[in-house]
Amino acid sequence: MTVTDDCTHRYPETGISVLIVGAGVAGLMAALECWRNGHNVRIVERSPEEVTTGDSFTIGPCATRAFKHWPKLAEENEKIAFVPDIAFYTLSGDRVTNSNHIEYRQDKGSKKVPGHLTRHWRPQLHGMLLKQLYAIGISVEYGCRAMDYFEEGHTGRAGIILENGCRMEADVVIAADGLRSHSTKVTLGQEIRARPTGQALYRTAFPVELAMADPLVRERFPVVGEKEGPIEFWAGEHYHFLVIRTSDIISWTLSHKAYESATESWSHRADPEDVCKITSTIPNWPEVADRLIRLTPKDRLLHFRVMWRDPQPTWVSPAGRIVQIGDAAHTYIPASGNGATQGIEDAVSLATCLRMAGNTEQAPWALRIHNRLRFVRVSCLQRLGLINLKSYSEKPKKDNFTPKGLQYLTAEWIWGHEPEKYAEENYSKVLDHLQRGTPFQDTNIPRGHVYRDWTIDEMLEMQERGEEIELDGEWE
Repeated sequence: MTVTDDCTHRYPETGISVLIVGAGVAGLMAALECWRNGHNVRIVERSPEEVTTGDSFTIGPCATRAFKHWPKLAEENEKIAFVPDIAFYTLSGDRVTNSNHIEYRQDKGSKKVPGHLTRHWRPQLHGMLLKQLYAIGISVEYGCRAMDYFEEGHTGRAGIILENGCRMEADVVIAADGLRSHSTKVTLGQEIRARPTGQALYRTAFPVELAMADPLVRERFPVVGEKEGPIEFWAGEHYHFLVIRTSDIISWTLSHKAYESATESWSHRADPEDVCKITSTIPNWPEVADRLIRLTPKDRLLHFRVMWRDPQPTWVSPAGRIVQIGDAAHTYIPASGNGATQGIEDAVSLATCLRMAGNTEQAPWALRIHNRLRFVRVSCLQRLGLINLKSYSEKPKKDNFTPKGLQYLTAEWIWGHEPEKYAEENYSKVLDHLQRGTPFQDTNIPRGHVYRDWTIDEMLEMQERGEEIELDGEWE
């Protein structure tokens, strides 16, 4: 076992070569964890250079626990994570509730310490992971767009074909290249059908000083302390408006129904004036909110169409040499609040399973075991996204109003999970389950929940009939 200043220990080398396609949060974490677990790592990214844009997201303790193996990473995470407090408002900007920290909920009799919910600015978290990767001698190869995936069962190899025709190969290929990954043609044999939710998001983050140049905006959304991150959640029928600010960055998001001009792309830019055309139709919408919107740099404003996809139980190719993680395996709508967290959980689980396999001959079983360990959990969280999307459009009530979806997302079955330990304890059980059909019971899901397959159409039809989506077991 190797010990370095950058990592508390590295497991003995397994001889398994891993090619990671995609240098987002899931891909970078997969590279770090695969290296820590003894695998040989190469990582490529389609963008010509490091991406430094994006707004904020929640990273749960079930993901950040992995940073304990990386002392410098853990130290940097403490610096960049901020603890938000949240208050709910009407769409006219009137506050309905007091401002409070969001606390994780604890099971009765639990000995785990939950703490407060934290958020990260995406560029800062991404930069932190990238810096750690460089520190252990691994560089991202940019400008490598994977157009096709392939595997050869008889040779035990898999790979990608780049846009320029070049081939890259490894014992295992990890597809971390997000929405519409070409790996799906190998894992499922076809592309996954996506359908509009009927919702789109304008979202942005930019330097706070640009917003503070306007006296009215500065008065309404003042600069705060370094570790603070107040969230204003404005909610009402058909819309919600989210404002987050820290000492250096301000961010806003508007959810709306005029989605025709939006695309499911993280690079589709928009004009702030288009947003103001929508807000002009909202009764009593305050001028100060429009002033904030108009201060947004055009190259920082994204118009994103939110799409549904059914849960996909198969993330692994037939010969077991290609595996999907993150959005390539399981897309989450933004309301789920779990996309980045589950991408990191994937990375930790997969790297651990490959270590448990121990060599390239057993690697296909490691991929299948990882898939089985993870699918039911992520499907449950995808289901919560539907509930959240509806609850976030409820008009806030007085006193201690908290949307139902937010209550679900702070449950211990989510934040208390330890993907590395879970993989170590259940690897041989799932191997027996897959090879011999012995029973296996998931324990990383709500206690008492009996999972059954479901589709988006089924859930939406229930909502249209006015029925609550059934959640058997202890989801809260």
